[in-house]
Amino acid sequence: MTSHLRDSGMKIAYLSKEMPFGATEAFILPEVADHLAAGWDVWLVPLSRASMVHGQHLLDRTLAAPVISAGVLGGALAEAARRPWRTMRTLLTVMRAPSPTLALRNVAVFPKGLWLARQLRRHGFDHVHIHWIAAPATMGVVAARMAGLPYSITAHRYDIAQRNLIGWKAEGARFVRAIDEPGASELAAQFRPGTPAPRVLHMGVTVPPIPAEPRPGALPELRIATAARLVDKKGHLYLVEALRLARDRGQRVRLDVFGDGPLGPALREQAARLDVADQIEWHGVTAHDALLKALLSGRFDASVLASVTAADGDKEGIPVFLIESMGAGLPVLTTANGGIAELAGDGCGLMVPERDAGAIADALVTLGRDGELRSTLASRGRERVLSEFEIGACMAQFRSLVHSDPSPAPHSYRS
Repeated sequence: MTSHLRDSGMKIAYLSKEMPFGATEAFILPEVADHLAAGWDVWLVPLSRASMVHGQHLLDRTLAAPVISAGVLGGALAEAARRPWRTMRTLLTVMRAPSPTLALRNVAVFPKGLWLARQLRRHGFDHVHIHWIAAPATMGVVAARMAGLPYSITAHRYDIAQRNLIGWKAEGARFVRAIDEPGASELAAQFRPGTPAPRVLHMGVTVPPIPAEPRPGALPELRIATAARLVDKKGHLYLVEALRLARDRGQRVRLDVFGDGPLGPALREQAARLDVADQIEWHGVTAHDALLKALLSGRFDASVLASVTAADGDKEGIPVFLIESMGAGLPVLTTANGGIAELAGDGCGLMVPERDAGAIADALVTLGRDGELRSTLASRGRERVLSEFEIGACMAQFRSLVHSDPSPAPHSYRS
């Protein structure tokens, strides 16, 4: 490890909840790959660990430690002894979260932030970037400020709604990135006066050079895929119901479900009760590469994500599954939840109201019978992804922001 700036890049610590572990942050992989290709020396720092799903190839670029361990506590004590007053002031700050639960989370990750500050300084990092402006950002901001390093943050969706010291985290950042316009507006409302506005920079994907081969004409069985955690926000309950309604209207639909989660048993019970269990294949957690290959394989005629706003207010940013599906040349059927309209609006996808199984069913019938519509949606969707969501262009903007000085953007959130 070296500490000087390289000819083509810098050494950057990429903080997240679990990556390279876990099953929910595959969207980070294209970013890391593009930074490495551009000459940056990228290292991953997960807040916690889970089972290995996507990131095995990045283990040798990972600084991993449990949230609490003898090594973390020893490093934290050494860092606190080095700068006791700064440590105490920072601890008091993270305890001022808007709820006792958030304050406890912040205190729990505080020792690892101190430990990480020593790692960053000893191994010569130049910049810290943090995904999620919730607990991972608490750890990352503590580490960056104690180490005297510039940092930046990508905020997604649920983490913005937590309101966990966002003003404090943002005011010292090189930039705060939102992945969609609604997220930028929600962030800006929590920023302190004088803090530079958040920058909208979409999540990027690697677009395959050749799209999936479509099936033409009317289809006796429409084959669709959905990939998401099995949680309320993803709207699986409405999609499963729509399978029965579409069949009653004369269109059989075959659904492949990629992902797992707490709603799994209820969804299987619902499928059995509606007599559509034989129309669904449950794949569970699937490696990112395997999912991308499936989208390009010709097995599917469309991708569907029936997203809704959950009871606790949680909603979408712009789901990477939809971006990858459109980049692969598949038409998408979805809702306007969160920032999805920035991706699938203007005729780039087929959009229906939230929580409306009948509307989903009607759209599935239309997709199954109208090959020309599927082709048009696929073409427009792929063009949208190539122009606004291609990983190389997105990360070139990202690297430019890292190298720039922070400055207000009063008239627009966009970079």
